[in-house]
Order: sequence, then structure tokens, then C-alpha cells
Amino acid sequence: MIRKLIYNTTALLLIVSMVACEGFFEKDPYDSTKKEDIIENEKDAQTLLYGMYAGFMSSASYGTYLSVLMDIMTDASLASAGFTNQMGEMYAWRLNPGTSEVGSVWGNHYASIYNTNYIINHVDSIEGNAANLDRIKGEALAGRALLHYNLVRLFGKAYNAETASTDRGVPYVTSNEIDSPTRHSVADVYKYIVEDLEEAELLIPPADDEIYNTLPIPRETIFTKDFVRGLLARVALDMKDYNGAIAYASMLIESNDYALEEGLSFINMWLNDTGSEIIWKVGYTPTDYGAALGYNFYNRNRFDYAPMPDYIPAEWWVNSFNPSIDVRYTAYINYTQTGFGWAGHLVYKYPTNPAFNAQQGLNMPKPMRLAEMYLIRAEANAYLDNDELAQDDISALLEKRIIDHNRVTLTGDELKEFILNERKRELMFEGFYWFDLKRHNKGFTRVPQANTSTAYDLSIAADDYRWQWPIPTSEINGNDNIKQNEGY
Repeated sequence: MIRKLIYNTTALLLIVSMVACEGFFEKDPYDSTKKEDIIENEKDAQTLLYGMYAGFMSSASYGTYLSVLMDIMTDASLASAGFTNQMGEMYAWRLNPGTSEVGSVWGNHYASIYNTNYIINHVDSIEGNAANLDRIKGEALAGRALLHYNLVRLFGKAYNAETASTDRGVPYVTSNEIDSPTRHSVADVYKYIVEDLEEAELLIPPADDEIYNTLPIPRETIFTKDFVRGLLARVALDMKDYNGAIAYASMLIESNDYALEEGLSFINMWLNDTGSEIIWKVGYTPTDYGAALGYNFYNRNRFDYAPMPDYIPAEWWVNSFNPSIDVRYTAYINYTQTGFGWAGHLVYKYPTNPAFNAQQGLNMPKPMRLAEMYLIRAEANAYLDNDELAQDDISALLEKRIIDHNRVTLTGDELKEFILNERKRELMFEGFYWFDLKRHNKGFTRVPQANTSTAYDLSIAADDYRWQWPIPTSEINGNDNIKQNEGY
């Protein structure tokens, strides 16, 4: 999906010309502007930055795959009776180097990285407002870090301090002059991610800086200093740097800029895509069309038609809520008659923003919320045996979600498991669960239930080679230095 912004020709070419990934690392975009002419002034740099953000709207990014595909690939979802087979190969774990979703994610991300590198490597030579140019560079660094972070978690093994230096990650591309890069180790990729984020944190101004009053897009749709700190908390948790995860998550939890939503305000956050706990959202506008998060969960062309979902939620997840007291049940789940002739529970986390009423299921992805920071800090404290602090955070979250919730008093392994289960309840269908299973070295087995069809009894072991996506065929054929993952 291409956002209806006004791009100059250079930016548009950088965004779309290489999404197919054919020979990506081998040549510049077809008919591209000369490199020395791409960024001539502050306006050019900002335009390229808008192009980076537009890339996150694609179905190959947070528009679909990173937000909902990752949960469709787990035991949290089952294909409905009568589904259209959209994302069916991924759902059934029939991954191969030619799978379209795999190639699309790879191409989308490296095309956006290509964009960020032009900003990062040229912005220092531009004349203009120094503080604003620092902000632009900082946001580009944050984007480059996030893009590589997504890639290494998909195509590499989960971070393991004992093996990360030898486990293959992905090429961490910082220059557009590279022809045939090799895959950096997982350890190196994470090191470069942290370095980019730490530099971004220094360059990006604080939330109350007047610069944000001059931008034409909302602050929560761009990479702020708070987003950078939230991503550093997420990265630190992956690396089992629990003290680091606590420190960065605390910066957001203790900030006056965010607060957990509750009751009707929480429900409206999902409907209207606004709320005090959103740290970063992908900034769709009313004229945007294309990737819609809720489409495959409702899949209807008109609002007066009964939904015809491709995927329905697993009953174990539905039953994990107490519907009479947990606001998440109301916000996330709907029991309704379908166009297939049966009634059942459907995912209703993306109920269609009224501003986007031309397209069913279109809501803004919200890849970072304050709730995640509470869950990160709770998990980190639990693994440091700071049980009371972990109880404080998980209780604070649940007090906003569950009526008259009593303080959590679990300890040890029971507390850790409780926190992971709360991640399932809170974050499901936002793209976290697949990664949580992978980082905790857990497999899954789908449980058959009514109103489902194919692959309902799929079982994936924790050591299955497909937890590492295959390097796309186009990249393998075009780059002799890229090694394929084992098993493909």
C-alpha cells in the first residue's frame, strides 16, 4: 500500500523500485536519480523520511504480516471453514525460499533500509536547522535499527548469548554501496541495532520540543525518543539483559506522557486509534487503502454483510478471558453469525476506524504501547527474582483491564508463566506471540475446534528449522555471499 503523500520522484523510486528484491544488493533502483543529487536540502531529507514511514504501512510490514501474520502462524489462530487461503502457506508452515510473503518482507525491509541509509549518510552535509537535521537523522537511525531487528528475528535464530556470535543473522546494511553482503552474526546484528538506537536517542529531541509543533503528522506516528527507549527495552529483553530492559521500560512507565487506558477508553483506543498508552502507531490517513489489519478476521466487502473470516481465534485463547469483568474480551472478541452459515467467536481487535469506513478492518497498527512496557518490566523483574516488583507491574496493568482485580501474589516459576500468559491475552494479534514462543524456545500444537478447516492439528516443535524463515530465492540467486538457512 502506498500512502497518498506528496513524494518527489527520487523518494518514490527508493520506496517502491526494489520491493520485489530482485538483485537488491547488486544495483541501484532502475532510472534512479544520481546519488549525489538525492538529498540536496532539508526538505529532501524530510521527504525521504516520510518515505521510510510509508514503508511500514505495506502489507509486507506492519500493514499485515508483522501485525497479524505472526499470530496466524501459531496455535492462536485456525483457518475457518470456507477460508480463502490468504496467507495459507504461512499458516500451514509450508515455507520455502519462493514463498511470496517471505520475499515480500525481505524486499520491503531492505528497500526501507536503503532509504534510511541515504538520510543517515548524507544529512550531515546539508545546510539547515541543525536541531531538525539531528531529529531527521535520529529517526532514520531508529528506523534502520527497527528494520534490521524485524529481519534478524525472522530470518535468524533467537538471541542466545552462548551461540549468538556464530548463529547467522542478516546483513546489517549501513551503506548503499555494498554489492554482495554476507550475513552478520546474530550477536553483531544486535550490537549494531543497539548502537543505532543509542545514537538515535541522543539525536532525537525530547517529547515537548517545539520542533514537533511544526510537523504535519502526529508525534505518535514518528520515532520519538520514547519509541527508541521502548525498542531498547524490547531488544534488551531478547538479550536477557534484564536490568537494561527494566531501565528503559521504566523511562516510559514513569513518564507523564503515557497512561494505561481502561474501560470504554480502552475499547475506543482500538476503534479510533487514539489513546494515552500508544507510544508509536503507523499513521494511516482517511485516504489510505490497501492493507487492513482486520480484513482476514472479518473479510466482508460491505458493512451490512455477515463476515466471512479467513481465520478465527483459538477457543483456548477466547476462554482465557473472563468476559464479564475483563474489558479486553469486549475489545478483542465478537461472537456473531458468519456468512458461512455458522456462528462463532471472531477476532475484533481491528473493528474499522470510522475515519476509514471505506475499507472494512482498517485500523492503524499500534506496534508499541505502554502495556508492553509493563509486561517487559514485569518479566525482567521476575527473571531477576524481584517477585514483588514484578507483581507490582502485572497488577498495575490488570487493574486497568479487569474489574475489581486483586493483586497478583504468585512467585517464582508460577509468576513467570502468569506474566507470559498475560502477554498472550494483552498482545495477541499484534504480532508478538510467534516471537515470544521463539525467544522462549517453545513449540505449539493447534487444537481442533468447530468451524475450522485445514491445518487445525498442526504441531511445531521448538527446534523446528522453520522458526528461521528461508532467505528468498531472489537473494540466494543474486548474491553468492548469502548462505541459506538450514533445512531449505
